[in-house]
Amino acid sequence: MTGWLAIVNRHSGGNDACGRSPELVRHLGQIADKTVFTEYPGHAADLARDAKDYYGLAAVGGDGTLFEILRGLNREKQRIAIIPSGRGNSLARDLGLLGSAPAIDVINCNSPSYVDLLEVTFQTTAGRELQLLSASTVALGYPVAVAKAARQFSRLGSFCYAASTSTVRPVPFAVETSCGNGIALKRRVSGLIANNTRHLANFLAFPKSNCADGFFELMELSAGFFWQTAHNVSALLGARFYNPCQPVTTQRAYVRLDDPQDLMIDGEFYEDTVSIRIQILPSALACSRRIQLTRSN
Repeated sequence: MTGWLAIVNRHSGGNDACGRSPELVRHLGQIADKTVFTEYPGHAADLARDAKDYYGLAAVGGDGTLFEILRGLNREKQRIAIIPSGRGNSLARDLGLLGSAPAIDVINCNSPSYVDLLEVTFQTTAGRELQLLSASTVALGYPVAVAKAARQFSRLGSFCYAASTSTVRPVPFAVETSCGNGIALKRRVSGLIANNTRHLANFLAFPKSNCADGFFELMELSAGFFWQTAHNVSALLGARFYNPCQPVTTQRAYVRLDDPQDLMIDGEFYEDTVSIRIQILPSALACSRRIQLTRSN
């Protein structure tokens, strides 16, 4: 196997990645063995599948770009380097890869860290079953609506999520959830989030979470518009003056829905979902990073 292939999402962050940051592409050409550019949705997955001769893939984009690359990556033989240029960049934030300069130097990291992944198996109303990998976030309800609305504010960059929360109202729905080997509980919620990272896009929503501890956080949302907005502002500021939701730490969860909902996995949407199984895959991804992982208490 040879060196690094850089996969650049031209539209990450709602802009043309090349036009926005030509210096980034120029530096990639000096470090990576080859640089390729996505041309259509799902192209990053195809490029990763065709890159079996490379021992490393550099994901230049956001959470969705990494999500696509995971579909084609050979995790037993290849590693990932994240060079964030998206709007959310959840895992990149946890790995300390955001800053004033692009984190291209992670390609030169000789000793990768190993981070967890979420294995997500879901069914739709048509009886279709899919199994995908998530590096950060699986969500239903309110968070999905916020993520969709954020695309209308793409010109605001990372602030698009904060802007979209002012336009979305929580809508309750019935859900039955069970964690680990626990009893299934049915209730009405406005949203549900399974998170592998401390960050939910650019919100510090799960401060005690850790992407390398063999667990994920499951949170059910039930606040109305006013209190949910107060919580969002609190999380965006990195404060905890209002936090109505306490997550459960678990290794697996099962979710069943009476009425179909849109499912979001790392910024990608899947319609008419009726059931979801989520389980942690400990140390499943070799990932270059700048700082050492430590377990949260």
